Amino acid sequence: MEILRVPPYDVVEASLTIPEGYATQDFVAYITDMADLSVSSQSFSGATGEEFVVELSAKFDNDYYVEIQTSDNSLVIHDTYEVRRPYVLATEHAEVASDIAEYRKNEELARAIIDSIVREGFYYQKKTAEIPGSGTDFLPVWDKVVKVASVYENNELVTDRTFGLSRDRTAIVEIVEGPNNRDEQARLVLPSSSSDSGIIGYSYLGFPKNWDYRVVYEHGYPTVPSDIVRAAELLVDDIACGRMDYYKNYVSSYNTDQFKIQFEKGVFEGTGNLIVDKILSKYKKAISKPGVL
Repeated sequence: MEILRVPPYDVVEASLTIPEGYATQDFVAYITDMADLSVSSQSFSGATGEEFVVELSAKFDNDYYVEIQTSDNSLVIHDTYEVRRPYVLATEHAEVASDIAEYRKNEELARAIIDSIVREGFYYQKKTAEIPGSGTDFLPVWDKVVKVASVYENNELVTDRTFGLSRDRTAIVEIVEGPNNRDEQARLVLPSSSSDSGIIGYSYLGFPKNWDYRVVYEHGYPTVPSDIVRAAELLVDDIACGRMDYYKNYVSSYNTDQFKIQFEKGVFEGTGNLIVDKILSKYKKAISKPGVL
C-alpha cells in the first residue's frame, strides 16, 4: 500500500483494523525499516473491528514492513507500506476533495511511467551498502549520495572518526583537518623478517583490505527537480484528457486482411509524450549498475 508523504515530512499514519476473533487485549506493532532492517515497536489495546494507527517516518521515501502481534507473539496482521513523495502535489492543482483524489490517482500513474524510464526515480531515500575495504582511503559509491549517516567497521559502529563524501562525490572518505594525502590505490606490502622492535613500516589506511564496511547514507533528491515536476504535470494532463493511446502514432503498416498491424519499436520506449521524453533523456544512465563485463 502506498502512503504519500507531503510537507512537513514528519510522520505518516497507516490505519489498520483488528480482524475477527479478538477480545479487548494488548497488541504490539513491530515496524521494520526496509532500508537498514532496523526494528521499532508501538503498543496499543483494542478488540475486533476497532481501528488503530501506526506511525511511520516520512523523512525518506521508504518501505516499511509492519507486523501486529498479540502479547503471546501470535501474528494478527502483516503488511508492507510504501511511503512515497509525489512528484506533483494534488492540492496545488485541485481544491474539491473528489478532484484532489482523482489528481492523486493520475499522479501515481504518471509517476510510475516516469519511474519506468528513469529506474531509480526522483526520491530521497536512506540506503545501506555493504562495501569491502580495498586498502585505500576511499570507499567508492555509485549512488547520488547526499549525506553519510553512519559507518560500521567489521560490524561495529565507528564513533571515533567522521566520514563524508569526496569533493567529486564518488567515494566515502574520512574527514580530517589540515593537509591530507590520501591513498587512492592499495599499497604494495612486501614481506619482512621478524624484528625485536615489533611491527615495522606500519601506516594507517582508511579502509584496510579484508575489512568489512556497512555504510548507511542518504541519497537521491531532497527536492523533486523542477523539470521533473513539469514532466509529471504534462503526463497527468495527458492521462486526465485521455491522450495516452499514443500507440496509434507508431503504426508502421496496416493490412485490411485479418487486420494485421505492425508497430514501430518506439511504441515500447518512452512515455508517449515527446516533451516528457526529452526531459527524462538527460537523467537516463547508460549503465544502471556497476559490474564487470
